[in-house]
Amino acid sequence: MCLPITPTFVLPYKRYASSSLLPLAKQYLDNDRQSYQKTVAPQGLVIGYITPEGAKIDERALHRSTIWRLVGYLGALTIAWQVGLKLWQQHDPQSTLHRFLGSVPPHQYRSPQRGKILRTARRLLHLIDRWDRTFPENFLPRFATRSGTVARFILNCR
Repeated sequence: MCLPITPTFVLPYKRYASSSLLPLAKQYLDNDRQSYQKTVAPQGLVIGYITPEGAKIDERALHRSTIWRLVGYLGALTIAWQVGLKLWQQHDPQSTLHRFLGSVPPHQYRSPQRGKILRTARRLLHLIDRWDRTFPENFLPRFATRSGTVARFILNCR
């Protein structure tokens, strides 16, 4: 099964959105009472641009499907997670990072496949958090794209 993912030519530019969207994805996966809608509109306040009064353009806001797609994208990066975890274990052999299961409450998904994607995304976000605080080069997008994991995933979908 292949998930719709961001085209490879866009991946180098993910760094501009990742600083804003990764914390939202982490918030959704870490909080069992969180929904996609609550994630993009905390306390009923919409995250987005405010258009000037009288403008012909409607207000642009972050849609809940953006978080859904981002979590799906992260959950598809299983090879990046495996390679990153292996390198992390080489860096810190005493680490217990490999024991983090990334469990997600069953009400946050409807199918077993989506549950697996959410668990992988949560484990990857946990790794990214530690990786970015430790190493000078961020995990996304450079490590994930340089390791060839995204390209291999795309080739397997064809």
